[in-house]
Parts: sequence; C-alpha cells; structure tokens
Amino acid sequence: MIVAGRRFVCNKLKRKLGGKQADWERVERFPEQPLITIITSTFNAAKNLHWTGDSILNQTYPYVQWIVADGGSEDETLAIIERYADLIDIWFSEPDKGIYDAWNKAIRYCQGDWVLFLGAGDELPEACTLGKIAPILQRAHPNHDLVYGDLLLITEHGRRSLECVGGPWEQMEGKWSMFRPKLPAHPSIFHHKSLFVLENPFDTRFAIAADTYFLLRQIREKKPLYCGILVDKMPVGGVSGKLSSVVHFFRETRLASKELGFNPPMSHQVYEFFLVFTKWIIDKILPKKVGFFLADMFRLLCGKKPRWSIR
Repeated sequence: MIVAGRRFVCNKLKRKLGGKQADWERVERFPEQPLITIITSTFNAAKNLHWTGDSILNQTYPYVQWIVADGGSEDETLAIIERYADLIDIWFSEPDKGIYDAWNKAIRYCQGDWVLFLGAGDELPEACTLGKIAPILQRAHPNHDLVYGDLLLITEHGRRSLECVGGPWEQMEGKWSMFRPKLPAHPSIFHHKSLFVLENPFDTRFAIAADTYFLLRQIREKKPLYCGILVDKMPVGGVSGKLSSVVHFFRETRLASKELGFNPPMSHQVYEFFLVFTKWIIDKILPKKVGFFLADMFRLLCGKKPRWSIR
C-alpha cells in the first residue's frame, strides 16, 4: 500500500515508494481535457530536479500525473522528491539499468491518455503549456499516436537560450540525421497510451538510443502531428548529446536503422562518418574548452548555431 505523500520501504522489492496516487478514473473531465502523464527519471539529480518540479507545479492545467523513477540516488534527490509530495502521483527509488529501464518501470504506473518524458532539469516553458496542447491531444488520436512541439535548448549552468529545434513533420520527412531518418526531439513528444501495450516498450539493448529505436518503429505506422507549441526547455549536456558519447550513439543509431530496414543514402553515411570521426578526435585529443570551441566553429560552418562553448 502507498501512503499519500510519504515514503516507505517495501521489503520484498527492496525499493522505496511514495506518492499521492490519485484515483484518476473518478475525476470528471471535459472531452478536450485528457489526463497527461509526465515521467521523469532521476539519478543524483538533486541540483536540477527542482526546475522540473516547479514548472509542473506552476501548470494551470489540472489533469497531470507525475511519475518519478529514481535509480537509487545517493545525493539529496529523495529530499527534493519529498518536497513535491503533494504533486507527485507516484515515485520509486531502486537501482536500475539506465534511463530506459527506469522508463519501462514507470510506464507500469501510467494512467494518462498521453505520456511525456521530461528529463530532470527540463522545464515546461509556460504555466499554460499543457493547457494549450491538451485540446490538440484530444483530437489527435486515432489518426496520430505521436504529437510533438518545439524544444528550446538552454545552457546547463546559466540556463541561457541556445537554439529552438522542431518544425512541421513535412520539413523532416525524407531527411536523414545520424544514420537514421530525422525525428522530432523526444522530450517534446507526447505519446498516446496505446503505444505502451508491451511490458517493456523501450529496448534496453540500446543504452542511449532506445527512444530513437522506439520512435523509428512508430513513424513506420503513422505520421506524427506537429502542434507548433514550445513544449520543453532542455539543458544541453544529456548523455546522448555529449561529445564523449558520439561514437556510442553512432553505433546504436546505425543498428536501430539497420534492424528496422532504414537505409541512409551513401552521401549521408560518408558525411556522418566524417562528422563522428571529427567529434571523436576533438573529444579525445584536445582540452575540453578548445574542443567545445572547435565543435561550435564547425557548427557555424554548417549553418548551425553554436551550442557547446556558450556557458
């Protein structure tokens, strides 16, 4: 049994559990007001989790289930979680095998019509963000199982705006990125509950690209719907976005594309091989600041905005 707003240890599972566990089935809502589940995975995220918690707390939209899946943090993360005891529907803390293992566990508690995966430190940009997108979500299914908006990248420390990514699906469809079809940024995507019928929807063979593999499977069936709303403010510095992870991410995305039958044109493969090799050299040989500077110079030459050297 879970006691609202309190923490206890389940001896059988050796896990800490808590949360208010609202009975969402009994909550009356208008047709355009779906229940939105937000899932956040954490591990030693005490310095950043409050950004996420405050942005959810400030939402004017009332039908939000927040699930926090902690990987057995050793810092003050659980204290931060308990600070939001009246907001979090359920949280648990136990060792896991990474972010996708945590998501798979969290999905089992999901009651929402739509699911958003929001990283620890990410923010919903405005108090009305979920309120603006809720009517769009309600109309989207069954024609669309994925609804996405824009993602604002911000600096990890100063939280300064860097670059907004997103745009209509028509501008992405048929294009390639990192050895696979171009995809919307996962933190800006709302997933319909029908996509999570499997016990473990995220394939944990992929350490940093299981969300890519998941999305590639879905876009073969239905096109995603672009809503034109800024959904997430995300600090640069996640595992898949680090220069040091580029080779690992490259291997996983190539494997995902190959298994699902996506074959990038040779010109794209040559370009990406060169890009990956260049990033690897920068990360392994040069000092960090110099590497970030050169990486941003290369981005500028490619017509992109700087991302790594801005603090």
